Amino acid sequence: MTMQNRGTVQQPTDSAREDAADTKWGIREGIGISLVSIFGLLFLVIGLLLAPGLAEAASTVAITVGLLAVAIAIVVVGRWSWQGR
Repeated sequence: MTMQNRGTVQQPTDSAREDAADTKWGIREGIGISLVSIFGLLFLVIGLLLAPGLAEAASTVAITVGLLAVAIAIVVVGRWSWQGR
């Protein structure tokens, strides 16, 4: 018994290409949503700790720059995720 198909390479079908594209899109969206959620929750926790004075900021400039950096990171990740569509 010999196998005749041993040396042939099968080309991906249209369905396989669509499934691969859908999987890539889903992974990209999932990463984007999870990163935005993490940064958003971090932003919320820091803001809620600073508002009533539970956490003292060494410098309001440093806190403002840190919160601005988190906000920019959220925008960058959101834009990266949006471009994947």
